[in-house]
Order: sequence, then structure tokens, then C-alpha cells
Amino acid sequence: MTILPPKPDKVSRVALAARLTALRLAAGMSGNALGKRMGVVQSRVWKIEHGQLLPTEDDIHAWARATGQGREVAGELIGMLAEARIEYQTFRAAFRKGGGAAGLRAQIAAIEERSTRIGEFQVAMIPAILQTAQYAREILSLPSGPAAWGSDRADIDAMIDIRLRRQELLHDPHKRIQVVLGEAALRTLVCTRETLAGQLNKLLSVMRLPAVELGIIGFSQPMPVFPFTAFSVRDEDLVVIERLTGEQYLRADESPEEVAAFLKFFDLLRGATSTGTEAEAIINRALEDLR
Repeated sequence: MTILPPKPDKVSRVALAARLTALRLAAGMSGNALGKRMGVVQSRVWKIEHGQLLPTEDDIHAWARATGQGREVAGELIGMLAEARIEYQTFRAAFRKGGGAAGLRAQIAAIEERSTRIGEFQVAMIPAILQTAQYAREILSLPSGPAAWGSDRADIDAMIDIRLRRQELLHDPHKRIQVVLGEAALRTLVCTRETLAGQLNKLLSVMRLPAVELGIIGFSQPMPVFPFTAFSVRDEDLVVIERLTGEQYLRADESPEEVAAFLKFFDLLRGATSTGTEAEAIINRALEDLR
């Protein structure tokens, strides 16, 4: 099981906890009494009220009934729960914390150390776990990179070092590194042509490692999922959706249906890929076109 990253402060989580606590107090009930009426242990009530645990929809309905509230209040609370489940952390906020951009990448690396399955879906670029140092440097130096959120050259150097050290996982036979790329990732010039050629040669090398499963969905192949955004999965517990300005986290213990959907979509994408010699041929064609 993946050990998940610490949760960033989120006003909606705090607001939901405060609202539930207010309902209990207005009903004149202790946490223990509320738990008994809901049919749950008192510690669950305590964790929900202190923001350590998001309630389920069943918890919300039981809480409303136990405190004498009707459907209107229950509906309001369900709406607050939906907002609280959307856990989004901007890069600007994350980079301002201790360790900066490199610190955030180190947290991700620590999660991956404890994960058995690491899955990556990228449409138009190579994921960090497979990047060469030069490809990483040129990607991170783009206007949308860490410099846009206050990072300096030293921070970018540290990020590159962490990315390269993460790649030790590629040689771990106990890991399953599953990468799905759109063919555009082999051809999009987010770097110089020379750097992209070196990156493609690295793909040809690492795809032979036992722990690595590299699949490519070619331009002429059907795409089974709308390729709106890149995302990654860690075991069956965590989905990370990266956007231009931040990352959204979906956790199986809080958003089980959404996590299950992403896991299903990832497996559909894997099933649509070319692998082995067919994938090598797609990469080699991209290399030839670069030359």
C-alpha cells in the first residue's frame, strides 16, 4: 500500500469539519453520543471533526439524521464534501514551503520508493522518471517551469538531481513501472532536436529493463480515453493529475469512485499501446525523422 503525502491545508475541509461540529453542538450531543446514534465509533467522529478524516456520504446522511436535520442540510453537506474531495495544490504554494520545488519532487520520490506500481500517462512529453538530464533541464527551463513560481537555477539543479536518483527504481525488480505515451511525446519539441534524439535513445535502452513496461499509442491507433490531461497512479491508492499551475490529488480512501475510474482508464490505455518491437519501431521512426 502506498503511504500518501501529507495533505495541504484546505479551507473546504476545515469548513466542512466546522459545520459538522456545529450541528453536533446545536443538537446538544457529545461525540460519543453522536457516534452511538450514527452507529460508528467515537474516534471516527473525533477524526472527522478535527479534519483528520473526510466523512463518506453515508457518514454525512447519518450525521444529519442523528442531529435532527433534513434533506436540505444533508444536501448542503454533500456539496461541501464534494468540494473538500478536490485536493489541489498550486506549484506556487508548494514551492514556497521548505525545500522549494526540489522539496516537492523529493516528497514524490519518497512516495514512489514505497510504491510497488508506478503508472504514468503522458500525451506530449516524456515523464520525469524516464527523462535524461538534458531533457529535464530544458523542460524545467520553459516559461511554464519552476522559474514561473519563484524557483532559481540552484533549485532546478536540485530537481534534476532528484529526478535522476529516482530512476534507480527502473532497476528494481520488485517495481512495476508502467508508462503509456502518445506518439506526440516522441515528437513534440519541448527541447532541442538533439536533446530529443538523446531522450529517444534512452527510451530504447530503458524499455528493455525487466521492471519497465513502455507502451506507445501511435497516431494511427485508436485512443480509448480522451487525452485531455496527463496523470499518474501509485499502487491502487493515489492518482496525481498535473496541470500547468499545480497538482490535484485523488485518494482512494476519500474518492474511491474517481480513483477506480482513473485506474480503469489507465488499464484501457495500456491495452491500446504498442509494446516491444512495435514500440521500438515507432521510436526509431521518430528518431529518423529528427535526423
